[in-house]
Amino acid sequence: MPSFLAPWFLAGAAAAAVPLVLHLLRRHPEQRVRFAAVRLLKEAPVEHAAHRRLRELLLLALRVAAIVLLAVAFARPFFRSAGAAAATGTTVVALDTSYSMSSRGTLAAGRRLAREAITNAAASDRVAVVTFADTADAVVPPTTDRAAALAAIERTAPGYGATRYRAGLLAASRLVGRGPGKIVIVTDLQETGWDAGEQSLLPESTAVAIADVGVPPANVAVTSVRQSGPDIVATIRSTAAKPRDVHVRLTIDNGAAVEKAVSLPSNDSVDVTFASARGKEAAVEVDDRDGFQADNVRFVVLDQPTRGSIAIVTANGDLDRDAFFVRHALAAGGNARIVVGLSTSAVAAQSASELATHPAIVLLATRGLERHAREGLAQYVKQGGGLVLAASADIDAQVVADVLGPGVMLQLTAPAELPQGSTASRTLAATDLRHPLFRALGEGASLGLVKFPTIARLAGAGCQTLARFSTGETGVMECTAGDGRALVFGSDLNNRWNDFPQHATFVPFLQEAVRYVGRGSGAGEFLIASVPGDVPKKPGFAAVKGADGTTRRVAVNVDPRESDGTRLSADEFMSAVTHLKTAGAIEARLDAAQQEEGQRLWQYAIVAAIAALAVEGVLAARTA
Repeated sequence: MPSFLAPWFLAGAAAAAVPLVLHLLRRHPEQRVRFAAVRLLKEAPVEHAAHRRLRELLLLALRVAAIVLLAVAFARPFFRSAGAAAATGTTVVALDTSYSMSSRGTLAAGRRLAREAITNAAASDRVAVVTFADTADAVVPPTTDRAAALAAIERTAPGYGATRYRAGLLAASRLVGRGPGKIVIVTDLQETGWDAGEQSLLPESTAVAIADVGVPPANVAVTSVRQSGPDIVATIRSTAAKPRDVHVRLTIDNGAAVEKAVSLPSNDSVDVTFASARGKEAAVEVDDRDGFQADNVRFVVLDQPTRGSIAIVTANGDLDRDAFFVRHALAAGGNARIVVGLSTSAVAAQSASELATHPAIVLLATRGLERHAREGLAQYVKQGGGLVLAASADIDAQVVADVLGPGVMLQLTAPAELPQGSTASRTLAATDLRHPLFRALGEGASLGLVKFPTIARLAGAGCQTLARFSTGETGVMECTAGDGRALVFGSDLNNRWNDFPQHATFVPFLQEAVRYVGRGSGAGEFLIASVPGDVPKKPGFAAVKGADGTTRRVAVNVDPRESDGTRLSADEFMSAVTHLKTAGAIEARLDAAQQEEGQRLWQYAIVAAIAALAVEGVLAARTA
C-alpha cells in the first residue's frame, strides 16, 4: 500500500474541482434563431455535436489529472518495503561478553538465556544479536533467519573488556530503529557497568528486559602489581564468603617462577610481597579455576625510566611565581617528575625534536606565543605529545585553536562567576569514574570538596567531556589531535579561581593528568579500554611509540573493577534507562525518508503531469 512523506500536499488535489466547475458553467442551451431561407443552412458545414462533447470531456480529464498528479508529486509517495511491512518489530539480544562472564556456569547460562530470547520472540519479529563489554558489536543485524542468530550466540565468548551497559543499549537501539522493538540484556548485572549518574536514552516504543545469568561464582583476582623499591607488591582480592588458600606465582622476564602460599580472608584483599625482584618485566598469577579467568594474572614493567622532563609553560617561565602549586604537585610523592619552566618566548626557540623530549607539556599561559611557537606546539601534539591546559585569564582561545588544530574546534569563553551573594558553591564531579584520570584518586577521594567560584566556559567539537561542574558547565575535556591528546581543565591551577591546590586530591589529579596525556610514560601501564589503536586489546606486554619517535614496553591489563562481584538489582538497572517519547517518531520519519529517497516516485508523477498538460495543449488547439 502506498504511503506519503508529506500527505498534507494531497489537499492540493482539491484544485481539480476548478476545471470541473468551469466545464459545467459553460453548458447552457443554445439560442433558437429563425432563418427565412433554409437553403443557407444546408450549405453550411455541420459539426458533429457528439465528437465535440467527447473532446471537451477528454480535455477536462487531462486538466484534472495534471492537477492531481502535481499534488501527488509534492506529497512524495513511496511504497514501504516488504520487510518493513512483514515485520511488526525487532527483538535484539544484547549479550554481555565482559570477562566477568567467563566462568563456565555463567557462560552457559548466558548462552541459554540468549537462545530463549530468540526462540520466544514474536513470530513476525526480526531478530538481531549484539555483544558488548567496553564497546559493542552488532554480530547479527536484524533478520528473519533465526538459525543464523542462534548460531552466532553459540560462537560468542567473553573477552577481556569490562562491562559498559550504555554501549550495549546504544548499539541495540540502533538496530531496533523505527517502530516497536525489544532489547533483551543478558548479563550478570555487574554494578560497575553503570557509572555514577550515567543514563541511556531509548525510544518510548523500545522495551527493555533483563535476563539475569545469576550470581557469579566466588572469584580470586590479582588487582594490582606495583614496584616498591627493590620489592614487588601484588594485591590479591577474594570475593568468596569463606577464607581460602591460594598459590601466587611471580615470573620475571619469562624465567623461573617464585611461588607463595597465601591465606585469603573472606571478601577481602591482602598484599603479597616478593623481596628483591630484579628484571625488566614481571607477571603475577594466582590459581583460580572457578572464577573469572582474565583477572588471574597481571603484568608490570619494572624500573620504567622517566622519559624526559615535564615542561610547564608560563608567561615568564618563573615557576615559583607563576606555577608554584603545579610545580610542587608534580614533584611530590613516589611519582615525582622532573619539571622545567619555559616562558612563552622560550617555546618558540625550541626545535621540534627538543619539544618531543617532553612526554607532556602543561600550558598555563599563551600570551606571547608567536606563530612559530604555535606551529611548534601543534606539531608536537600532532606527533603524539601530551598537553594539559588550564583555562584561565592567561589563556587565549585563538591560540589554543591554533595549537590543537581545526579538527578540535575548542572554544573558551568569558569566565563565569557565581552570582554575588549566592550561598551555593560550584563543585566538580566526574562523568566517567573509570577514566584513568579519576581512577587514580581512589575510591575514598572526592572532588566534591573543591570549590570553583570562577570557571571558563568550554565547548569543543570532537572532545569528550570527562567531568562537569555542579552548575552544568563542562569541567574537564579530553581532545585528540593527530596522534596526541590534550586534557583541558575548565578553571585555573594556581589557586586564583578555586581552592583546588589546597585539597589532597590536587596532587594525584595533576600527576595522573600528566601521566595520561604522556601515554603512560611514568607508570607504563594501559587498561584494555584505553590502549592505543596499534596495541592488541589483550593482557600482556606491548611496544608503544612515544612522541619522540622511540618505543617503549608497557603492560596491558584488564580493568580490576570488573573483578568485583557486587551486583545491581533489576530496578537499579532500569533506573538508568530513560525512554524518550519523540525518539520513535523521529526514527520512523527518518526511515520513511530513506525509503522515499530510494524510490523517487514523485519524479514519475511530475513527468506524467507534464505529459497530460502537453496532450491537453495540443487537443485544445485543435478544438479551437
